[in-house]
Amino acid sequence: MGTNNQQNYRGGKGLSAFIWVLAILAVALFIVSIILLGGFVSRLSIQAQPQYTVPDFDDPMPDFGEEWPFDFPQNTPFAEPAPLEPAPTMDPEVRENLPELELSVQPSADMQTFASIPDVVEAASGSVVGILQYQKNSRTGEMGEYASGSGFIVSEDGYVLTNAHVISGAAQVDVLFSDGRKLTALVVGTDITTDVAVLKIEAEGLTPLPMGDSSALRVGEYVIAIGNPLNAYEFHGTVTFGIISATARDINIEGFVNTYLQTDAAINFGNSGGPLINMHGQVIGMNTAKSVTAGYDAMGNSISAEGIGFALPIQNVMEIVNTILREGNLTRPGIGVIIRPINEQLAAMYDMPTGCRVESVTVGGPAEKAGLLVGDVIMEADGKAVQENDDVVNYIRSLQVGDVVTFTVYRDGETLTIPVTVGDMNQFSK
Repeated sequence: MGTNNQQNYRGGKGLSAFIWVLAILAVALFIVSIILLGGFVSRLSIQAQPQYTVPDFDDPMPDFGEEWPFDFPQNTPFAEPAPLEPAPTMDPEVRENLPELELSVQPSADMQTFASIPDVVEAASGSVVGILQYQKNSRTGEMGEYASGSGFIVSEDGYVLTNAHVISGAAQVDVLFSDGRKLTALVVGTDITTDVAVLKIEAEGLTPLPMGDSSALRVGEYVIAIGNPLNAYEFHGTVTFGIISATARDINIEGFVNTYLQTDAAINFGNSGGPLINMHGQVIGMNTAKSVTAGYDAMGNSISAEGIGFALPIQNVMEIVNTILREGNLTRPGIGVIIRPINEQLAAMYDMPTGCRVESVTVGGPAEKAGLLVGDVIMEADGKAVQENDDVVNYIRSLQVGDVVTFTVYRDGETLTIPVTVGDMNQFSK
């Protein structure tokens, strides 16, 4: 403040100071709008989402800024082209011949409590695997390694669990073992909403990880994360240690709200789908996401968030897995958008109505087919006012696949009526 007064006394510099103040206020306003509109939770192995174009593998990787949206690291060479068959999605007739698997909790009272962290790691690490996904090169028609994540074995005969987003869009999926073996996996089923996928490989005599009781967890319990951060080859089987920071956090990640365990065990991109393990050597969670940014400072620089990771409770995962094993895929009504609420403050700031702004639209999804665009503000759904994300999400979930919902939308000063046919997210989000 004293500096500004001194400048005002100097010839011709008062106006300059005033312009600087206006510039700083504009930057601050921009930052506030980002914080109000944006979220800071990111999946641990985010690969190309539908709004991105899959790059040709012979071309240089595009620059996406600090948050690299692919699991596959930039500095690792792509594998030799893989054959186009078999397709990853399991044929229903093949699936019917697979043995059934009902995952169940192994009570902690019946389990050994390991004396040390190395003992837990030694017992569990052989059952943690890398998940490699391949996508077709749009120019050559051949496939190359495109993304990687983590997973873990849950049966002797080859069932493997991972996150659904780790294999999203894959033309082929391989399971990588710590000894270097790679086996092609078939996708038994996925659930986009909870981000769970079940794979099956042709193998016998595997060592499954026992399931723990995530509902009995207490804040402060020790946990261990094992996975493949950054690179499934070079950093396979990385081990980190921490505690349970919270047992039930309802977090919205890319439009899907789920309940998560929170941990301060270090987890990074590529850990997606790996196990979070207790001191009994049991899986109590599936590592899925982390907070990468806590906010922005006055200069617009991002403030990193440390020690805030999220894992799906294994109890919740098991419910989804058992349904997938019985029925194939779950049906999840959806339209394929990510939305953000526009409250009265933001509405006044940007001269738009309150409602939910469309932030992204899934390519090929019902919303895109109906003509919804990024930037549209949804004001009503079937005549019901929209104020929060849940107003849209819960209403869509109450409908059936094939139902039509009519949105009242604000776009560039006009009010439009757009009918959208509800689809199955587990089909159009793949």
